[in-house]
Amino acid sequence: MEEHLSIASFPGMQERTIITSSLSKTFTVTGWRVGWAIAPTSIASAIRNIHVKLTDSAPAPFQEAALTALDSPPEYFKSLRRDYMEKRDYMVKVLIDVGFQVGFKPQGSFFIFAELPDNCPFSDIEFVEELIKKAGVAAVPGCGFFRALSSPTESPEMHQNYQNRYVRFAFCKNIATLNAAAQRMRKILEYKIN
Repeated sequence: MEEHLSIASFPGMQERTIITSSLSKTFTVTGWRVGWAIAPTSIASAIRNIHVKLTDSAPAPFQEAALTALDSPPEYFKSLRRDYMEKRDYMVKVLIDVGFQVGFKPQGSFFIFAELPDNCPFSDIEFVEELIKKAGVAAVPGCGFFRALSSPTESPEMHQNYQNRYVRFAFCKNIATLNAAAQRMRKILEYKIN
C-alpha cells in the first residue's frame, strides 16, 4: 500500500498549503456537506470570511455527528481503505474486461479515469448520455477535466481526439451496486459496439 504524504509536510510548504476534506465519502454522508479547511492563520481567516458570506453553517446535529465520526477507531479507517481497494480493483477489472483502457489505478481517490474502448463510436459525452438513458448508470464525461487548447503549436485535432475519449467512474458504492452497474454497462457496450 502506498502511504499518503501531504504536500504540507514538505519543507517550506506548510505556510503555502490549504488542506480541505469532508465527511462525504469516508463516512458515507454525501448529502451532509460537512467539511473543513486547514490553512495558515491569514489564509484560514480569509476562507472563513468568504465562507460566512456564501453559505450557511451545517446543521448542529450534523456537526455533532461529525465529531463522533472523526473519533472512529483506527480499525474503521483500515477497513475503509481495504474496502475501497477491493472496489477499485473490481471496477478496474470490469472496465478493462469491457474494453476500456485504464492507464493507472487510483491510489487515493474513489474515481477511475478510463479511456473509452477503441471500437466505441461515441464521444465521452455521447457515451455517458447513453449510459444514463439506457442503463441508468451515471458517470462523468472526461472532457471537463482537460484544459482548453492554449498554445498555437498544439494541434486542435490531436487535442480533440484525446480529451473526448475519457470517462470518470466512481467506485464508492457497495459491491452489489457496482456489479449491477457493470452488467448494465456491458449490455450497452455489446449492443452498440458489436
